[in-house]
Amino acid sequence: MIEANLILKELKEVVLKVDKKKTGALINEIINTKSIKVIGHGRSGYVGQCFSMRLKHLGLKTGQDLVIIISGSGKIKQTIKKNKGKSVLITMNRNCVLAKKVDLVIELKANKSKQPMRSLFEQSALIYLDGVIMKLMKKLKINEKEMWKRHD
Repeated sequence: MIEANLILKELKEVVLKVDKKKTGALINEIINTKSIKVIGHGRSGYVGQCFSMRLKHLGLKTGQDLVIIISGSGKIKQTIKKNKGKSVLITMNRNCVLAKKVDLVIELKANKSKQPMRSLFEQSALIYLDGVIMKLMKKLKINEKEMWKRHD
C-alpha cells in the first residue's frame, strides 16, 4: 500500500528530528511533578487523551501542576492560567503566541506533508508521546504488567 509507506516515511522524518534535550526535559518535568493535565482540541485532543491515559497507567496523577498542551497551530480555545507549575507546548509552530507563554516548547516539524490537514502532526504527536511513555517506564522502573493493573 503506497499511502502507508508515505505515511511511515513522513512519520519517521518528523519523530527522529525532535530535540532530544527537550524530550529529556519533558520527561524530567513529568517525573518531578505532583500532577499532570493534558490539553488538546480536535484530533490533538484525542492524542492528549491517549497520552493522559498512559500516564494514569503509569500511576501518575492528573491535575494542574504540569500542563501539557498539544496543538499543531499553537492556538487553543481555552485560556491557560499560569500557575505555580510548569507548562509544555507540543506544536509544529514554535513561533506562535502560545510558545512565548509556556516553559518548554517541543516542536514536531510536521509542516510539509502529502497527507490531508494536520494528520502528520497528530500522528507524530501520538508516536512521540508513546515513546515518552516508554522512556518513563524505564526511568520509573514500571513494567507493562504493573500498568495493566491500572487499566480501566
